[in-house]
Amino acid sequence: MKPIQISFIGASLLLVLFLVLPSGLDAASHPVSSPFSAMATLSCRGAKPGTRVELLVTVRNALHPTIDSVERPPSFRMRTLRKPRLVKTTEGDVWLFRYQIIPKETGDFEISSITVTDSSLQTRTAPLRLLVSLKGDAPALTPDELSRTVNLPTSLSEEVMKNVPQKAMKPEASSVPADTRPLPARIGSTLLKEIQAFWNYPGGK
Repeated sequence: MKPIQISFIGASLLLVLFLVLPSGLDAASHPVSSPFSAMATLSCRGAKPGTRVELLVTVRNALHPTIDSVERPPSFRMRTLRKPRLVKTTEGDVWLFRYQIIPKETGDFEISSITVTDSSLQTRTAPLRLLVSLKGDAPALTPDELSRTVNLPTSLSEEVMKNVPQKAMKPEASSVPADTRPLPARIGSTLLKEIQAFWNYPGGK
């Protein structure tokens, strides 16, 4: 009776191996391909008006990707630095699209998502933020920006940001408005202030 049970168990194991082995071989011979993706980055997150900022779009797992246009704020000047370039890496082919942006006005701006097309496939980059100020300081990093940059869940990026102290930005000093009064009015106002100061001087009484 025991030999019959042993042979039955052995036959069952062989049957399982024959059922599982082909699928395992098929998975090994056909590895899962990485998805077509694109990511946009800026050379800096804060800049002064007139400063040159580079916009880099990296595209992975594409044959001949194209970017028709890049939407930007009207006050931004932009030009293409060079034609799309293919770079061979150990992790696969990477296409590089390089642009130069020159902001002309101060403000907190957003560069919209960029659409990348490869044959019949399309993908979009995450939007970018650029703070243009007289000091050129970078804005404080938000959990949403961190989540998009390193592909983390928003809840996890919020926990990371709680443990990363950031330097508070100082508000910029507002410029003194120009005196647009006529010259005689400005001279008279200055003389009046000087007379009042002389009259109120303690040693003059």
